[in-house]
Amino acid sequence: MSRLLVVRVGVAVVLLVGVVGGVAGSSSGAPGLPGAAGHRPNGPWPPGSVLAASPDEVVAPLAAAPVINPKCPAAPYGVQTAAPGSGKTVALTFDDGPGPTTTALLNILQNNGVAATFFNIGINQAARPAGVRSEAVLEAPLGNHSWSHPQLPTLSAAAQATEMDRTSAEQVALTGAAPCLFRPPYGEYNATTLQLAQQRRMSVWNWSVDTEDWKAGTSTAASWVTRIVTRAEAGVSQQHPVILMHNPAGGIPATVTALPQIIAFYRSHGYTFVDLYGHTGQRPTPSAAITSGGRHLLVRGTNGAAFQRIGHGDTWGGWLSLAGGIVGGPAGIAANSTSTAVFVTGTDSKVYWKSVGDNGASSAWLDLGGVATSRPSAAIGPGGRISVVMRGSNGSAYLRERVNGGWGGWLSLGGGLASGPVVAATPDGGLTVAMVGTDRALWVRHRSGVTWGAWHRVAATITAEPALATTVGGGHLVAAIRGADGRAYISVADPAGASWSPWASIGGGFISGLAIAVDGTGLDVFGYGTDDRVYLNVAHAGATPTSWTGWRALP
Repeated sequence: MSRLLVVRVGVAVVLLVGVVGGVAGSSSGAPGLPGAAGHRPNGPWPPGSVLAASPDEVVAPLAAAPVINPKCPAAPYGVQTAAPGSGKTVALTFDDGPGPTTTALLNILQNNGVAATFFNIGINQAARPAGVRSEAVLEAPLGNHSWSHPQLPTLSAAAQATEMDRTSAEQVALTGAAPCLFRPPYGEYNATTLQLAQQRRMSVWNWSVDTEDWKAGTSTAASWVTRIVTRAEAGVSQQHPVILMHNPAGGIPATVTALPQIIAFYRSHGYTFVDLYGHTGQRPTPSAAITSGGRHLLVRGTNGAAFQRIGHGDTWGGWLSLAGGIVGGPAGIAANSTSTAVFVTGTDSKVYWKSVGDNGASSAWLDLGGVATSRPSAAIGPGGRISVVMRGSNGSAYLRERVNGGWGGWLSLGGGLASGPVVAATPDGGLTVAMVGTDRALWVRHRSGVTWGAWHRVAATITAEPALATTVGGGHLVAAIRGADGRAYISVADPAGASWSPWASIGGGFISGLAIAVDGTGLDVFGYGTDDRVYLNVAHAGATPTSWTGWRALP
């Protein structure tokens, strides 16, 4: 067993490692392999269960220098195993993905408003890029779990560095950002592993609760589900458990079945779910559009399809499925007085749209292409010009527009996005795009005619996707955000988005971003409350906007 001695001299840290047998690890496990509990202690998993392809069959990105995300906080030296946050917090973590169960896991997490962290293998990212982008749409932290899942302490420093850097380079290619988190395969590491991760600003995380779900393989037997749930529930003896589960290339259906039970258990015991950054989860942001048929509320359903319901005053109809397998959206706009245009990000990372009439009739989903890592947003301007924006695979905003019935290509608007962008069109033909930057502030860019201005910052602390619309009459822009305290805030700007009013609270408490829609002379704002119901607040003076009714839950 390894012995690791850390000697601190001033601010310097000198690492002395004495190897007596085995490798250094994070916790007790199989004899000679500390930290291996939860994984196969004697080598790789069975062929085909972890890796989607043979390392010899996948071209790995070459990294001439360490791949570092400068926006990652400075990484501490060592290994962490306690979920962040105060009170009682629990962190769900999924290793070895993306895999065939990624979409199912994301559906459960999103529709329960639960945060989670995914530690992906580089080869599996290359084989299933849409899975990685789907995780990015959820805004889940994406951690580095090595390129090919080797036992790192058996490798040289150069080989360990290559395992880290190729995986990070692949994630940059797919999502525009390198990871800030690292989990060593099998939980095994040595001093070299810790040094290399720290140099790359990646915090090293293992776990404190091991479900051993990998042992279930592809079995769907109830006994395996019960075993996974029971092992996960053992973490209730800890104040900050980090739970280990898996999402490998072979798939573990029992984990998918067990997950809702694990979520329900920890919620019933007063735990808050957090990711390894300490962020809590959120529901998918709703969208709204107003036609002569009434208020159209659009949401992502528990089965991953788009749904809408129509309200007239305080009376609401039932939910209508718009079908589709989506990970982002839906976003809706009133295309005309009797139909809504609906936009989504599909499980293949492309943007799709369809037209839905007030009578419930709808077109087929039409492919707008692109490579999206966010939900889309849309606006309609003079002459029926439709503008759609999304975050691309490089982290920048992209715009595609439909003019005179024909779609142009995707145009990069630049920027560094922490969430999906939103867009609003003004009656004078102007177009404004807003986003949450990596500094969690609102950033805005405006087009007048064919000329784009630069991105400029609007001070705020935003914890979900923003909403953007024109006020009634189109004389101003209004943005709605969820603040750090979970309440809704609005700010009003000139049509070019150059000058913004101070943020004003309109109250509430939310587990999603907000939606805005002009409704006659009023302005409607929607969001998921902490009780998982959709709430509506209306500004009767929609041009200002002022004279709010207060939040009320939809029936």
